[in-house]
Amino acid sequence: MSSLTNQEIAPFVQEARQYALQWFNEHNDPRLVFHTYQQAAEVFKLVGEIGNGNNIAAEHMEAAGIAAWLHNLGFVISYDHGWEESRHLAIAFLTRENASEQLIQRVYNALSGLLNQEVPVTQEAQILVDAVHAQQFGTGFFELGPLLKLEMELKGQELPPAAWGQYQLQQLLNITYYTSYAKEKFAPLLAQHLLEQKNRVEKFHKKQEEEDTDQLLRKFQLLERKLPSSGIQTFFRTSYRNHINLSAIADSKANIMISVNAILISVIISAISYKNITETTPMIMMPTVIFLVTGLTSLTFAVLSARPKITALNKDVHDKERIKQNLFFFGNFVTLRLDEYEEAMDAVFRDGELLYGNLVRDLYHLGQVLDKKYRYLTLSYNIFIAGFIATVVFFMIALFF
Repeated sequence: MSSLTNQEIAPFVQEARQYALQWFNEHNDPRLVFHTYQQAAEVFKLVGEIGNGNNIAAEHMEAAGIAAWLHNLGFVISYDHGWEESRHLAIAFLTRENASEQLIQRVYNALSGLLNQEVPVTQEAQILVDAVHAQQFGTGFFELGPLLKLEMELKGQELPPAAWGQYQLQQLLNITYYTSYAKEKFAPLLAQHLLEQKNRVEKFHKKQEEEDTDQLLRKFQLLERKLPSSGIQTFFRTSYRNHINLSAIADSKANIMISVNAILISVIISAISYKNITETTPMIMMPTVIFLVTGLTSLTFAVLSARPKITALNKDVHDKERIKQNLFFFGNFVTLRLDEYEEAMDAVFRDGELLYGNLVRDLYHLGQVLDKKYRYLTLSYNIFIAGFIATVVFFMIALFF
């Protein structure tokens, strides 16, 4: 077996390592977070592992080792043609170091294996290509991927998440290992990564489709997908309970006003008709009339407040789709036949938009009814207070002045 770390066997390998270190120090580009000196060192180790595993001759190992150290240099000069620039730099370096034409040709062949779409035919090219692939698509594939993506974005080659996932999947599909050692050790891992990446891409597309579908959904269709059902139930239960309690309070206050006004009006009518009291005491006529008028008006508004209000939104409506939109209040479905009502309710329970839309619309119309109740009730109390005050004031004036 051959060893790339043995300076006697591979005299130019150490010089290539020193040159690569000096190059990255002098041409530091913080945007290069993937094609780095560290990555070159990892590829160099893999070259040694693959070469030793295949019993490759020392001269081919030396060429592959030199190419491994120098294959990343060109990305500093041109990111789009990084390996091609690396080949130019490597040949220039070896020429300055007076390397043999045979070694220069082998390094050239090795680096050309990274460029050409053709199958690498030389041993040094096959070793280097397998080492580069094993480093990028080996055990650290999913950890190195974000670094490569970040580097590409920093270099102006930004890819959206969907395109990046597909790009990585296509990269895995294009990978081929050429040496027997790489096929045995790294090819099975490549298959696992391919399956995992395919699952990730499909999962991402499925998620995107769901999000796109959510964007297309209307109004309350999103509720069934996004919110916990218990939260929705609590909201509607609390809202209905509050509306019903407010309605009961309004009816109770209206009954109080109805009772008070009815009693007082009855008493006053009885009093003024008793033994011609209006003839004997005419000064009480003005406050009596004021109270009778205001009391009757207050009583009327109190009755209007307490009077049942039944909405009938589906009356004279024959469109089934419109009928389905208002089914939760009895006044809206009593005109339907039983089979029509069952069909409509079945559609409501199967459609989130209809279900929550019906509940919301029912709450809205309950609120409309409550608004009328409290406006009538407010008028009833205001008129009663004003009439009662005016009656007392006029009675005092008539009595003392």
